Amino acid sequence: MKKYVLLVFTGLMFACHSSNSTDENNEQKEDVVLTKEEKIIKLYHESVLPIFKNYQEAGIPSEFTIDKKDLGIDGGAAEGYLVVSQGLVNLSKENIQLFALSHEVGHIVTIKQAILFGLIGDISSGNMTNDYKKAEYFADLIAIHLIKTKLPESFILLAEDFPYLQNLLGTADSMHPSGKDRIASMNTYIQNSKENGDEEAFKNRFIAIWKMD
Repeated sequence: MKKYVLLVFTGLMFACHSSNSTDENNEQKEDVVLTKEEKIIKLYHESVLPIFKNYQEAGIPSEFTIDKKDLGIDGGAAEGYLVVSQGLVNLSKENIQLFALSHEVGHIVTIKQAILFGLIGDISSGNMTNDYKKAEYFADLIAIHLIKTKLPESFILLAEDFPYLQNLLGTADSMHPSGKDRIASMNTYIQNSKENGDEEAFKNRFIAIWKMD
């Protein structure tokens, strides 16, 4: 009888020790600090890719490359390819990283979205706005629309940071509109969405950019 009781007691002691060990392991996992690179990769997988899930056949890459030599805030994308700068990785504002990543993926899906709206052909240059600048407006629009509709809390934070983003986007050059004009374009969509709803505002702004002179 004594032997049986001792055996049960020993088993309970082992179970308690195992439980404590599991708790300690869980606490250690919670205390793991991600590197900046791991954080932006996590952001891409958990936030960016899900909001683009309706563009499954657009060639959106599941991974991206980091240009460790580029300390500016920059990126580039094409079908099946995405690269971001080390400067973007180092940025402390996650909502700006979210926008930048979504903007780059927006480049990849622009023509697919145009087709969905019944717009045929490639992006054309106007007299005042060339095709490169239009492409930037499109990528901005797609990014802000998806963040607004799929990640509303992130959208609020991003909208509050528009002055910072405008400064980050800088002045106009031969391929990019100025930050001021890009923020104005996104604000046009946002204001229109209050009157006509997100989807109608998105379509209206997309077509307006397509026809931009």
